[in-house]
Amino acid sequence: MTQLPKLVNFIAGGQSVPEIDRQSDLCNANTGEPIQAQLSCSTDQVEEALAAAHKAYEKGEWERTPATERADILEAIADELSQPDYRDTIAFSDSITTGAILRTTRKMATIAPMVFKMAASYIREGGLDKTAEGPLGPVEYFRRPWGVALLISPWNGPTAIGSHKIASALAAGAPCIMKPSEWAPHSAIMMAKAIDKVGLPEGTFQLTCGNRIIGGQMVQDSRIGSVSFTGGLTGGRAIARACADDFKPTQLELGGNNPLVAFEDADIEKTALGVVFGLTNLNAQWCRALGRLIVHKSIKNKLVDRVLELLAEIKLGDSLSEESDMGPMVHKGQYDGILNAIDDLKAKGGKALSMTNRPANQGYFIAPTLIDGCRPEDTIEEIFGPVAVIHSFETREEALKLANGTPYGLAGYVYSANEEQAFAFAREMRTGGVKINGYSLLSIGKDTPRSAWGLSGLGEEGHGQSIEFFAGARVVGVSPQDPLGGR
Repeated sequence: MTQLPKLVNFIAGGQSVPEIDRQSDLCNANTGEPIQAQLSCSTDQVEEALAAAHKAYEKGEWERTPATERADILEAIADELSQPDYRDTIAFSDSITTGAILRTTRKMATIAPMVFKMAASYIREGGLDKTAEGPLGPVEYFRRPWGVALLISPWNGPTAIGSHKIASALAAGAPCIMKPSEWAPHSAIMMAKAIDKVGLPEGTFQLTCGNRIIGGQMVQDSRIGSVSFTGGLTGGRAIARACADDFKPTQLELGGNNPLVAFEDADIEKTALGVVFGLTNLNAQWCRALGRLIVHKSIKNKLVDRVLELLAEIKLGDSLSEESDMGPMVHKGQYDGILNAIDDLKAKGGKALSMTNRPANQGYFIAPTLIDGCRPEDTIEEIFGPVAVIHSFETREEALKLANGTPYGLAGYVYSANEEQAFAFAREMRTGGVKINGYSLLSIGKDTPRSAWGLSGLGEEGHGQSIEFFAGARVVGVSPQDPLGGR
């Protein structure tokens, strides 16, 4: 039977158990039962990782490894991660700890090797090494790592997000330290095992297990050259402040209160499917989940009725069951926070609408819920769970004001039979990306970035964008000599 991997660090070419017992447990999201003690690195262990990474950067062995050879190694890591033992362990671990259903975590485990192969392809094709025309011949235009990269990944989507950060940093030639979420560290441990088996220069890749305390220790260290963080707004602000004095490149993806706008000519069935997907995929514990349903008054009742009919068909149950369509929240703190948010909106005049049956066990299960009747100003903040508010509109101007009515800007969705109208409206939404007449998990455009506006973060992520984030540009070429005095 598949089991959780033991918590272990990969530091300075060796493995070690985190030394700090946090006196808390990681629990099965389906039952609330403890399944593993939560441990954290000590200050000394973090210092050992920082010193080893800095030494690796100063030595420069990985940076000077030709891109084609780095690509070969990334592909070898992908081949290792493709083995059934890795896939099965990652899928099981992510499912039991985060509550995402097994069907979804299996897909994530399959994506991880693909991410390493895509990164390999990018550098093999010369993505980091280019030439430009200069006045006296070709000019070299290339990118090299800023320094040691610190990678901080979240508990939601830990495999897809974690693999993307690791593969991108390594492709850029940067020694890196991965700090996974203490709530879902196991896929990172499995990736570290694969990397360790393939073999990299000592200190090039390291894994440190623990909570935000060790993250803070590393973010503030001058030996860290860049930081890639996916998580909450509070954490993102703390990292931005810590990096400001050294002008340390920072990539932040912090979530958003995402709108879905349904015009009067929207296909009811297609739109309802989109709403339900936004409320249930990954248990709505992902940054591009649905936060606000903005619907034309003429179709509001019909659309909501169909959404509730579809929600009645959703099987909310054990994340490890093949029959479940949706699982529980990640932990009790998240569970309690979402219930409190629902109660708060109800106290402000909202009416909760839900049709999905909750299982009888004691896990952290919350039925997907729509809340109607609240004022827009009371629905500014993201809930980060299977809850979305409903707002209605009559004019395009009202819809746009509602869609842009929060300080966040990560994702948006527009449904209309008139694609010209949908595109025109989407172009005015202040958000990183808008999908029209469909709600999907992955990016829809080849090589397009995933960007964040406002409080949703800083910078762009994507196939080439993330690799380039870890590496600064250098331009070298022969120059004309201008005359003295401008003569």
